[in-house]
Formats: sequence, C-alpha cells, structure tokens
Amino acid sequence: MSDFINLWLHLLGLAAYFGATLAVLLMVLPPAMAQPDPAVRRRQLAAALQVYNPLVIAALGVALMTGAFNLTSYKAALRGAFFTELGSLLVWKLGLAFVLIMLATYGAFGLGHRLVRFEQWGEPVEADKEAAMIRRLRATLLLALVLTAMITALGLRLAPRGLPTPPPVQPKQTSA
Repeated sequence: MSDFINLWLHLLGLAAYFGATLAVLLMVLPPAMAQPDPAVRRRQLAAALQVYNPLVIAALGVALMTGAFNLTSYKAALRGAFFTELGSLLVWKLGLAFVLIMLATYGAFGLGHRLVRFEQWGEPVEADKEAAMIRRLRATLLLALVLTAMITALGLRLAPRGLPTPPPVQPKQTSA
C-alpha cells in the first residue's frame, strides 16, 4: 500500500510542479509584461511568485523523495537484475532530474525571489535589468517544462518492460 501512495505522491508532485510552472508561463508572465507601468508589473509578478517559488520547491522535493522511495522498492524487488533492467534508463532520468532541480532552484531563488524582493523591499531596479530577469525567468521555466516532459517520458518507459510500478516488496519471513 505504501508503494501505491508513494507513486501517487510522486505523480502529484510532478503535476503540481508542471502545472504551476505552466501557469506562470501562460497566465502570469504575458499580462505582467504587457503592463506599461513598471510598479504595477512588479507588484503583479511579486504576488504570483510569492506563491510559485515555495510551491515548486516543495513539489519537486516531494517528487524527489517519493522517487527515491519508489526506486528503493525497485532495487529490493529486482536485486541483481536491477542495474541490468533499469541502469541506463535511470542514468538518464536521474541526470535530467538533477538538471531540472538546479534549473528550478535558479528560477525560484535566483530570479523569482529577487523579483519578489525588489517589490517587498522597495528596491529600485532599472527597467532593462528587470526585463532581462523576466526574459531569463521565462526561458528557465520553458526549459524546465521540456526537462519535466523528458523525465516523465523516461519514467513511463518503465511500464513496457513488464515491471509493475513499483514492484511489491515481499516482507522477509521470520521464524519464531
């Protein structure tokens, strides 16, 4: 039962990350960039990013931890065949996941948090600098969505191998 819960939490974490990132790209950035008043634009971005930044870090944390838990179940069930069955797939999936986490952290803390701070602390910021940060944020989020789709596709490749997702682990029998 815990494997089932871990799998659903993993999927929910990925869905929350993907959905929130897509929402910022499609529903937050375009209207903010169309806003001619820099103060209003900054206020709009700060309001959205204050929610987005911690949400995506938490969602990726859930996806990372539940992925590790599910991987442990695979390793326990497959034992010696683990690396033969899943090794090359996991190298790619974990490598891309690492890049995604670094990219998402840059987007949330390196760019998003700074944009929020400009508004909250009333820091003056040049319009060109702010526009460049928003362009970098857009590119970062778009690349993160592509990586998330690639990671998801790699994860879905586990199913055609005939493996349950994740395989059940049989408890060891102890004699009394």
